[in-house]
Amino acid sequence: MVSAVDMSYSTETDQEKHREYLFALASVEGIGAVRLKRLLTRFGSADRIFDAELVEIAQLPHFNPILASRILTVRNRFAELRRKLEALNNQGIEVIFPKDAEYPALLRSVPDAPTVLCRIGELSEMNEQCVAIVGSNRPTVDSINVTLGLSIRLVEAGFTIVSGLASGIDTNAHYGALGVNGTTIGVVSTDLSSIYPPENHELAMKICETGYVFSEHPFPASPTPANLVLRNRIISGLSKATVVVETSKEGGAMHTARYAQLQDRPVLACQWNSYNQHNEGTRQLIRSGALPFLPDQLDTVVDILTHPDRLQNHIIGTSIEQMTLFEH
Repeated sequence: MVSAVDMSYSTETDQEKHREYLFALASVEGIGAVRLKRLLTRFGSADRIFDAELVEIAQLPHFNPILASRILTVRNRFAELRRKLEALNNQGIEVIFPKDAEYPALLRSVPDAPTVLCRIGELSEMNEQCVAIVGSNRPTVDSINVTLGLSIRLVEAGFTIVSGLASGIDTNAHYGALGVNGTTIGVVSTDLSSIYPPENHELAMKICETGYVFSEHPFPASPTPANLVLRNRIISGLSKATVVVETSKEGGAMHTARYAQLQDRPVLACQWNSYNQHNEGTRQLIRSGALPFLPDQLDTVVDILTHPDRLQNHIIGTSIEQMTLFEH
């Protein structure tokens, strides 16, 4: 017996079918990268998911009958979703999937990498020499200077700067790279039709002239707390290392650092001499194993990131006396 799914795609290539099935699954509310991988592990391929019985899906760990019903109902919307893919392409938004050659290799290796990744921009080729610079959306003047200086030095050393297009440190990290004609990549928590924060729309367009802006949301999405947190795993996932310049303990940069640690990527944090709520987060990260650096040691940071073999055994200019300050 030929299924409805088979009939809908009988004239398409297997690759096109696979991409459209994944896109359809990504449209289902409640299906993220982890649940989708669980489905693929259970059924072997995307098309077999749509041919499954409701009870087979509902009984999987972290699934239920409501979610299973949503998955099986979406097969009635294939034509609509195909038009959505075409509309995104017409808007200059490229939709890529983990098996595509264009999908960033560093991000692909992350366990919860996005199943669907949208991007806009004119970068001819994305290399793996990416470093994330993140921090407070209400930075001090000193932290802005460190951000700009580090971004410029890293670009001059051949790195691409990754950040979250947020106000504050993120914005300055992007502008530092652009100021010396470098490449920078932004990651947003919304869909690409509604850049957040709105005041950074012009910055996003500037980034796109030589770099990319990424989103995992092909459908309209708002900057909810959950979306903002999940965005951070993409920032760290795209990067070989994450640098936290300044952040409070509740800052979003703390999530980026934790994701980087989970992804087994190095985390560096600026060691400030002053103690205030703006840098409580960086002090906490240093206590938990982040590599500290002083504000005047940016060239050393670049040297270490250029030679990753030195990361394991190198503590940048931090004496025993300085480290004891972080134990309070």
